[in-house]
Amino acid sequence: MTKAIAMRTTFSLLSLCAIGCSCAPNLALPTGMSCAKQINAGPTSSSLIDALSRAERGTCVVAAPAKYTGSFTVPAGVIFGAESGTKVELIGDNAAKPVIALNAGATLTGVRISSAPGVGIASAGGTHLLGVHVESSLGAGIVFWCEEDCRTGDPAELRDVELTNDAVGLLVHGARVNTFGGKVSGSAGSTLASGYGVVASNGAELSMSGTVVEGNEALGLLIDGAQDTSVSLAQVTVQNNKGRGVWAQGLLGTMGSPRLSLSDCTVAGNKLVGVGAKGSHGLRIQGGTVGSTAIGQAQSAAGSLVPVGDGIGLFGSSGDVQIDSVTINANERSQVLVDEGSTGLVVQGSTITQGGGQFGVVVQRTAAVVQAPTITTPPMGQELPISAPTLALPTR
Repeated sequence: MTKAIAMRTTFSLLSLCAIGCSCAPNLALPTGMSCAKQINAGPTSSSLIDALSRAERGTCVVAAPAKYTGSFTVPAGVIFGAESGTKVELIGDNAAKPVIALNAGATLTGVRISSAPGVGIASAGGTHLLGVHVESSLGAGIVFWCEEDCRTGDPAELRDVELTNDAVGLLVHGARVNTFGGKVSGSAGSTLASGYGVVASNGAELSMSGTVVEGNEALGLLIDGAQDTSVSLAQVTVQNNKGRGVWAQGLLGTMGSPRLSLSDCTVAGNKLVGVGAKGSHGLRIQGGTVGSTAIGQAQSAAGSLVPVGDGIGLFGSSGDVQIDSVTINANERSQVLVDEGSTGLVVQGSTITQGGGQFGVVVQRTAAVVQAPTITTPPMGQELPISAPTLALPTR
């Protein structure tokens, strides 16, 4: 399936430009690109701005290896990238503007964006990013932000994109985005809604395959269910984040039509909870591993700090959850914790292993029937302390 997707992506990129390019000989096109027209730019920022301003649909703008400072816009249907085999670095100088703004159908390839005072890359969707690296943005590394007609047209595609040490790695608000491979790591910031690796909100449709989300300060992935947000993760690795691994709030799905699905994913070495949900319906975890979640201090609803560290945590009337054929082990407190659960909670075909001092499946303050092996129900007044906040969402 991945190979077929890759072939379709290559075809879509080539179809932006006609075969048989009339290219200037002094700058080689980015690998795999072919254009009806080529405009060379560099090594000055003014040269690059001028080249992009003159580019029309079907044009490749090729930048000489250099550092460019400013804010740049790639027109619709234009491919912008570094000369084949070289590196181009873009540095932002205006916190109010992204370093690169991509219009619909634009492609960005082989470019590094660093030290942005605001957002690194901004787009409404329908764009392609290949082999791009964004690092040390004081805002989000990449923002896909859509407010109207967000589910029409083609989704954006990210392939082998790396986001490193940004305030927020990938922010998807209302847009449709597919990612293949790549990594989101080291997100950190001083504001409340920062330190998130990936955020999907406001009706976003996000699909991730083979991506690594690791070492982020606050959490790995945040999924906010308002406006029917939907996220699908396949063979994604969420590991060693310093807070929650995957956190869902307000999902609006059902067991038959989930809004968050994890297929053969590895969720390991995170803190507080590996996969957690608050007030959510429509969560499916199929195959893969949830393990080695560490205990950390988190704020309870009463405002006090409590120690929590659970593999899978379902809180605040969450229901319609299916956990099937998952290896759940070595989580420092419980392997699965259900607190105030709703109907339709099923754990089946899974391997649940607890060590000394750890709990297996704990169900507390829950009247609904939970289908799971070997359930522990603490006596009233001796329930495990929980932390199930509604997390703040970042903005552009």
